[in-house]
Amino acid sequence: MLDTLSAILTETGAQALGFFDTLNQRTVQAKAPGDLVSDADRAVEHTLRRLLSQNFPDHGILGEELGGRATGRFWAVDPIDGTANFLSGLPFWTISLGLIDHGEPIAGGIFAPALGLMAVGDTSGALRETGLTETSRSTDPPCIGLGRNSRWPAAERHATEAACEAAGHAPRLLGSCALSLMLVATGRLKGYIEPRVGGLWDCAAGLALCRAAGLPTSFKVHPDGSVDVLAGEVFGIAESAGWHGEILKKS
Repeated sequence: MLDTLSAILTETGAQALGFFDTLNQRTVQAKAPGDLVSDADRAVEHTLRRLLSQNFPDHGILGEELGGRATGRFWAVDPIDGTANFLSGLPFWTISLGLIDHGEPIAGGIFAPALGLMAVGDTSGALRETGLTETSRSTDPPCIGLGRNSRWPAAERHATEAACEAAGHAPRLLGSCALSLMLVATGRLKGYIEPRVGGLWDCAAGLALCRAAGLPTSFKVHPDGSVDVLAGEVFGIAESAGWHGEILKKS
């Protein structure tokens, strides 16, 4: 499966880079204030669906742009996570594929084509990374990734940032949940915190990669489809920032 995921990500990554290198030709719409989608997002998702259907015909697909079903065993797909970064010409965007089996992320792959970084893994403990060397891995990274979205009240986000800093860590907002989780899994961020991220397509692959790396994770899916996400060594920080309930139970 990991070889197949790498091949799918490589093919779609080349397609996405072609769109990235021709930004002046993109057609862009706003799904909601601050939530953009381009012709590149939709085209890449069509390619992902075709390749996943060819290789995993018995699996369902849930995509950010084209919808789908979220039951049984299915792929949660984000063709371009970090669309605002992509459309700004920033390299901090990814293609993300996460396999969920009856509610649990079990495998995934994330590719940041403009950065040349890829990770694929599954919960058996297999984790492969491309584009970063083992000698560049920190034994104790000082940075923690935070998300930002309109559903996370600013006061709560500021409290979480303050809790990170009080614990001696530097908050970092990269603008891509999937990229941040990949960097947690590969030892470049100490952890990641974001409530109400847009959907499973943003986080399923990253959660699977963190689990493949043996890191603690927790997530909660809300009725509207948004997801609370914790990954890495951030559970104490989340609790001190006012998080509570089932989300603080590690898995």
